[in-house]
Amino acid sequence: DVGCGYGVIGLILTYFGQCQTADLVDINPRALDLTLQNAKNLSLKNIEVYYSDGFSNVHKNYDRIVMNPPIRAGKKVIYKMFEDAFDHLLEGKELWIVIKKDLGALSAQKKLLEIFSNVHVVLKHKGYWVLQAIK
Repeated sequence: DVGCGYGVIGLILTYFGQCQTADLVDINPRALDLTLQNAKNLSLKNIEVYYSDGFSNVHKNYDRIVMNPPIRAGKKVIYKMFEDAFDHLLEGKELWIVIKKDLGALSAQKKLLEIFSNVHVVLKHKGYWVLQAIK
């Protein structure tokens, strides 16, 4: 979970068994403290947290990467996160993104199509889109 904030996406996926383990990444130390506290509250032990600006301190490749991109950081930052996610995915594996339609879902989808060979809108609900991009 890149830009995990307090860990909602990565921790929920792990809690409900969608991930055996999870690496949660954020540049904000307070967010990582909250992630660890939330993991403890959920009795999750199979997580790692990384203090990192995007993937700068992450040296692994993954089956799945998830993110709710930091819209206020700007497109340049977000698009770099998409490109770096591609580089950190194993072949045939997936990037999942949650993004509000009115905060750039269409432009995010367009950018993802430039990077990934296969991009789908999996869900649209109450102004949020879930995008899946396959390497």
